[in-house]
Amino acid sequence: MRLIPNKIKPILLASMLAVGIIPAFLYSWISSEKLSTVALGQIAKGISSRTNIAAKNIDDIIANRLLSLKVLSSSPIFEQDAPIASYPASDSQGFISHYLTKLTEVDQAFNAIHLVEKKGDDFFISRSSRSLETVTLHNELRKFGLINIESAIKQMAATGDNVFISVPQDLISVPCLLLITKVNNDSDTAASEDRYLVVEYLLSEINESLTYFTDNIASAEYVFIINNDGNTILSGKNQGRSLQVFNDFKQNYSAGAFSENNMQYGVSHYTNRYGDDLLTTVSPLNTLSNNNETRWSLVTITPQHVATQAIDYLYRYFMLALLFTACIVMVLSIVLTKRITVPLAKLARFAAQFKLGNYTSQHTLKGPHEFQVLQEALNQGATKIAYDTQRLNQALEKAEAADRAKSTFLANLSHEIRTPMNGMLGLSQLLLKTDLTQEQRHHLLTLLDSGKHMMSILNDILDFSKIEQGQFKLNKANFCITDLVGTIESTYYSLAKEKGLDFSIQCHFDSNSWFFADKSRIRQILFNVINNAIKFTDKGEVRVSLNQGQCDNPKERKLIITAQDTGIGIAEDRMQQIFDPFSQAEISTSRRFGGTGLGLSIVRQLANLMNGDIQLESAYGKGSTFTITLVVEQGYYKQEKQQEVEFDRSTFINLKVLIVEDNHLNVLIIESFLKQYGFNTHAVENGAEALKILEHVYFDVILMDNHMPVMDGIEATKRIRALNSAICQIPIFACTADVFEETQRNMLRAGADCVITKPLDERKLQDALQRFKSKITAMASLRTEPEDITPTMPAKASSSLLMNNNIEEAEILTTERDIEPVSEQSDTDHSFDILDQNFSLDINNGEGCDITLDPTQFKHIELSTLLEMMDDDHNIVVQFLMMFTQEHANDVSKFEQALKQSDFDAAVLISHSLKGASGSIGAFKVSQAAQTVEKKVKIKALPTENEIALLAKELQCVIKEIHQQLTVTAI
Repeated sequence: MRLIPNKIKPILLASMLAVGIIPAFLYSWISSEKLSTVALGQIAKGISSRTNIAAKNIDDIIANRLLSLKVLSSSPIFEQDAPIASYPASDSQGFISHYLTKLTEVDQAFNAIHLVEKKGDDFFISRSSRSLETVTLHNELRKFGLINIESAIKQMAATGDNVFISVPQDLISVPCLLLITKVNNDSDTAASEDRYLVVEYLLSEINESLTYFTDNIASAEYVFIINNDGNTILSGKNQGRSLQVFNDFKQNYSAGAFSENNMQYGVSHYTNRYGDDLLTTVSPLNTLSNNNETRWSLVTITPQHVATQAIDYLYRYFMLALLFTACIVMVLSIVLTKRITVPLAKLARFAAQFKLGNYTSQHTLKGPHEFQVLQEALNQGATKIAYDTQRLNQALEKAEAADRAKSTFLANLSHEIRTPMNGMLGLSQLLLKTDLTQEQRHHLLTLLDSGKHMMSILNDILDFSKIEQGQFKLNKANFCITDLVGTIESTYYSLAKEKGLDFSIQCHFDSNSWFFADKSRIRQILFNVINNAIKFTDKGEVRVSLNQGQCDNPKERKLIITAQDTGIGIAEDRMQQIFDPFSQAEISTSRRFGGTGLGLSIVRQLANLMNGDIQLESAYGKGSTFTITLVVEQGYYKQEKQQEVEFDRSTFINLKVLIVEDNHLNVLIIESFLKQYGFNTHAVENGAEALKILEHVYFDVILMDNHMPVMDGIEATKRIRALNSAICQIPIFACTADVFEETQRNMLRAGADCVITKPLDERKLQDALQRFKSKITAMASLRTEPEDITPTMPAKASSSLLMNNNIEEAEILTTERDIEPVSEQSDTDHSFDILDQNFSLDINNGEGCDITLDPTQFKHIELSTLLEMMDDDHNIVVQFLMMFTQEHANDVSKFEQALKQSDFDAAVLISHSLKGASGSIGAFKVSQAAQTVEKKVKIKALPTENEIALLAKELQCVIKEIHQQLTVTAI
């Protein structure tokens, strides 16, 4: 049995040597020479590139110097014909000489600067950075091998160069050269004859650059600058030294060893007198030249053994590594044979049991760690299925919990959006009942129509199952295309004008045509594409056109919508992705323009549902054109039925309504609707207060909100229906911003008679009152005839009274005789005290003095915005302000008390209510401070003392300002 495992040793050894080590040795031996040649070529390229970069750096240094000289020659300082007042006329150098002296002190590379002028036929130094008594033009030129300046001027004129560059001097001690350039000025005076700057430029900074380059390369390498004759001009730290390497280079240079024919990869090879192979690169300097001829070149000399030193080391290490690896392979082949074959055999037998369905675990295997891991994995194989099943069940529970959380989140989101929409649409409906101009009425109708459209879209978006599965139900009806065109134009014309865009919408067929289709979905398509066009267009225009096409079915028509803009456009590779959910043209678009990327995805889904499609043509940076084709049926004129509910006001006069609502703006709107029909109203903020007041006060109908603090509407409704008295039969209308069917069913199951969704529509309220009119009046008759009901009469005993009123679903109200009903004054009088008890206003009836507010006197409230929203109705604004002071003056104290009790839910409700209320009256600083603390408590974090103090300070200022201004105005 041991013979088979023992045969693995020689097999493993031979296979490892044959596969790994031997080929490596052969490859190294065959390719070593070729590898060295290739590597040497790459090294030569690297040396050449390094030299070119160094030459470019030196060129930049010289170019900057020449640029500085050019700027100096064009300086307006040379147009000064007289000394500056701060410099005495007795000063022989004058202002220009002083200026040149300062330049040489600041920039020591310019050793001396002379201004040379021509007087008659001779040139002389008129100004200098040195004393004029110690310098002469002849001496300065002679130091650089020039007889006179005229020769330099003629050479510049012949070559077209702006600067004359002399031959370097003092190469051993202080290398320098002479630069001559003409002074440029615009003076037209007689003093503007030819003037030249003669600058003695020290080459020390170039030499320092060579030194730095030398310090960063191998010590055996040399870097120096030569002239056209091969003579060394600058050599860095070797400056002034006559080295043999320089002489050897000059001999080969003079012999033409560095011509282009002898260069390979920019490098020339030659051997010095000692037999060393040298790699030499010559890179010309293009800056210092006259007559367009290169005069200087940068040279680097690198011994070949230095360049290939790394390759030699690598080759030696490679061979040593191969030998070491061969030894290790032989040792491992012996050890691994025993460590591998025995555990493998056991694992093979263990795995074979799985074929028979035996998943019994085995004991821990002795062997390599990997085999132990493998056996452990096999041991877990039997329990893996059960474990995975358990995980799937847990995942399912988490998914269901996430789905419930999602529904809760969407319900809260619906409530947060629909609550302010209730205020906007409710006030719009109230304003429509006032005296308005034709333009105001048109704007209000457009606002109301757009708000209703927004709520219609919101209802579909919040229906998560429809969005998730792509199931949109079309609600077809007859409509005229003029309605769509008018709404679109009135909505987006002003928006486009605000951005400076031209906006037009044209209908290329009879605008009075009627179609039978889903009007709201077509309008949603138009809104989405036009909104995108305006949002992504900064200048130019947005054009929308409507066309009609024929279909195979004579009863159908093609509605072709084209939206064209001159905006940012869409890249070609992004045209398909933008129709995907949560996708935009560019990632940065979401940061610059905002949005979720759902608009075009919804448009495509709606177009597909209408048997149409959407096409895109776009040029990046020029604009986009969207073409949507929809198949609609031919419609006909059909007058929209207005289900106006006519009320007999005498039926509802003095009937009592209990409004259970925590949002005071909604209370104001509901009260305004109800009081038009004679109702008396009373409002409480939550279900607990409603239950408490029902113990003492008679009401004929209840309007119940759902999301409220302390006790929500569902719980309150259940408790009212569970009362052991006839009050449990009172009609309850659930008014909620939660549009989920589950929530509405819960309200109905709790005992609500009907559900009215927010934003509150007057017609919905009228319809509910009409349908439950008999039940409401029956409750009123019971309230006005207490002798028919004994104080202790149970609900069942008095049911016959409601049966006589033909209300099968109603039960009978029982009351206590010894409890007096609340007077009408207590139900309707909501006057607020302001500063003192002598000043009050009736906010319900609007009676009393007419008040006119001055917006300029309000510093903490943007009163003009509030007045504009209320159509300059100062009395309504006063009501809002008084209501705010009464309801929210102590919100900070309530908020702090909730934090002390760690009641974060109450803290969220308080801060959220204050944020919305303060924003509604234009107290934006209070709203922002409330939003800051609300964010903290929503995540159950405590706001800082400064944040709470800021909220208290801003709120106190607003309350005080309201008190003062209303008191002054009333007086």
